Amino acid sequence: MRARLGRVARRLAGALRFSQFELKIALALVVAATLPLFGALFLAGRVAEENLSLGLDPRVVERLESIPSLYGDLFQARKQLYAEQAKALARGLPGDRATASAYLASALDRTPRLRRVTWYGPGGRVVAEAETQTPNPEGEWREAPARVALPRGGRLECVFAIEAHYFAEVNEARELAELVQGVSALRSEIRRSYVRAFGVLLVAWAAGAAAVGIWLARRTTRRLSALVLAVRRLAAGDLAVQVDPGRSSDEVAGLARAFNAMVREVRESRDRIVYLEKISGWQEVARRLAHEIKNPLTPMKLAFQQLEARWKTSPARPGDAEFGKLLSDAGEIVREEIGTLQRLVDEFSGFAKLPEVRPEPADLGEFADEFLRTSPQVRDVADVELVRASPACPVALDKALMRRVLTNLAANAIEASRPKRARIHIGVARTRERAVLTVADEGPGVDRAVRDRIFDPYFTTKGSGTGLGLAIVKKIVLQHGGEIEAGERPGGGASFTIALPLRDAAPAPRDAAGPRAP
Repeated sequence: MRARLGRVARRLAGALRFSQFELKIALALVVAATLPLFGALFLAGRVAEENLSLGLDPRVVERLESIPSLYGDLFQARKQLYAEQAKALARGLPGDRATASAYLASALDRTPRLRRVTWYGPGGRVVAEAETQTPNPEGEWREAPARVALPRGGRLECVFAIEAHYFAEVNEARELAELVQGVSALRSEIRRSYVRAFGVLLVAWAAGAAAVGIWLARRTTRRLSALVLAVRRLAAGDLAVQVDPGRSSDEVAGLARAFNAMVREVRESRDRIVYLEKISGWQEVARRLAHEIKNPLTPMKLAFQQLEARWKTSPARPGDAEFGKLLSDAGEIVREEIGTLQRLVDEFSGFAKLPEVRPEPADLGEFADEFLRTSPQVRDVADVELVRASPACPVALDKALMRRVLTNLAANAIEASRPKRARIHIGVARTRERAVLTVADEGPGVDRAVRDRIFDPYFTTKGSGTGLGLAIVKKIVLQHGGEIEAGERPGGGASFTIALPLRDAAPAPRDAAGPRAP
């Protein structure tokens, strides 16, 4: 169980491991997102303090605390007023009952807020009373009694009306004063609660900014990490490495595409240099072979010619017809093999003495037209079709060497189509940076298994030949700064595609030893 928890912890740590670039991006976003919040946190404390200071101003608190006493003074003044009015009524009270009832009734009309008056005798018996029939004004009212003792015994009891909202206002003012006093006591706690709330908001905002920053950083650094790994593999010598740019069109994707293009160019340059160096080595071998083979050919040929001449003048010739026939047959074989060796020597010599490329401005389509016009030996044995898909393909050509390229490719097409008459299709087109020359036939094509080796010197699939033709073709194309590729023609047959740089982007030509100025 502990081992399993340990593995889970290690995996989690690996998943949460951040690169320095990721941390920098996340930190930048956190600082950018939270720096204004620190100012907001400071302002929140100031605003809370100012609001509390405004709401708990000492004058406001003092006034709120004085309201209940003011209402108390008001009630006392009312009670004294009602007591004086009751005394005034008692002083004017007549002695008989009938006159007293009228007197009390008139007192209700002339005394404000007086609702009821009762005259009690010495024994508590009601002598006279009066009560107003006028309804109370709108709102709730409460009764305020005022009693006055009479000199003859008994008492006069007056009931006045007081608005009930005064009592409610007194209660509300008292509760408000108590609340304000409680808030004043909790003033520091309220301020801390404001700051605490903004602090929580700040932490949440910073966490969100960090999460967004890490997410954005991961999207970018994942591709940058892949690019760094690819650069390390490239530095280790892996020229097949490529980086997936994804669907994005930002700078990182552009950097990945540029890296892929650079690696392809480096790989192509490396392959070109390696091939040219290999061809250079084979040229040295061909030169030595041609020299070593050529030297004994002439003595061999002369020695056999002397032998034949001696036999023709020999006295034994008429009597030895069988030896004469043997000598004649041997002579034909020797001459044929010497001729074969001589052709090999010529091919080796031609391969070893390939001249340097000296390109001149030319149009690839016009060059193909000129080749067909000046090569009747090709038209005599093949039907040739030329298609120019682009009106102008300016390139830098060494016409003599590029003519040798077309001659070799046409000869291969003719030989591959035998015994039928060959049909050769030549196409000229252009892309943004390249001019493309295609030579295709309708023969059996080139087997995929040997397609990568057909440009190697001395490799051939034919029963005869030295295997130098396509090696010469590729060397000349590479010296022009171009590329050649073997493929299949749609509909059957072999296709050779030559891509040459357009004249404005043409690089310096190359020979077997590397770059050479034109």
